[in-house]
Amino acid sequence: MQLRNATILIVDDEPMLLEIMALWFEREHCRVLTAENGAVALEKMALEPVHVVVSDVRMPVMDGMTLAKTIKAQGTYKPSVIFVSGFHDVSTKMCYDLGVEATLSKPIVREELIGIVKRLLTERSELWSALPKAENAPKLRVEFGAVSQAVEQGLISFGRGGFCIHSDLPVEEGPVKLAIDFASDRKTISGEGFVRWREPNKRQLGVEITSLDSICRDWVCQVSRANPTLSFIPADTRKKITDSPRD
Repeated sequence: MQLRNATILIVDDEPMLLEIMALWFEREHCRVLTAENGAVALEKMALEPVHVVVSDVRMPVMDGMTLAKTIKAQGTYKPSVIFVSGFHDVSTKMCYDLGVEATLSKPIVREELIGIVKRLLTERSELWSALPKAENAPKLRVEFGAVSQAVEQGLISFGRGGFCIHSDLPVEEGPVKLAIDFASDRKTISGEGFVRWREPNKRQLGVEITSLDSICRDWVCQVSRANPTLSFIPADTRKKITDSPRD
């Protein structure tokens, strides 16, 4: 979807910042809605479709975390959510698990925010067609049996933007080359990703996919799309899965 065809909902209790961000998106010729807290945001979302929510985290009445939880509880991948905050009291891992697709720290740079929203509006198959960039990145190489078996055993859990994986490799946060082999299925996740968080004690990594080789792109898109955790990157490989997502 093009930005000019999207509806963006901006949620912030700072009137000046709310106005500034609204003007940024109005210049991109998209429809812009504003709300001073999460409760008002939900009221506006109930009246018309919203494609992207740009929300502060700390707000009175209803904060951004509660807003994101409520959106996720609706059982849908849309709207996409971006957090903007002047504080660092919310973990990246928790945000991605809630379905938040990006986090930005205040003060916000206009070009960065607009660029992220454009990325969120791009179909995953197109987004993951990006050319490789991290030529010298370390390799995340892991071998499992079948995809379904690895998921069932809690070795990997897919979100719509990446995956949480069980790994002993000493990989740091940052770009990585992907080489996740599923020997029984003769399939491999190959391409590039970005380690967004790591939890050495549990031997788990949260990886956002940034590009995929053409040979695996279609089936990875299908698996990530079908996975009903509703997380962008699940916080745990053993997360219980129940309902299926709706558009």
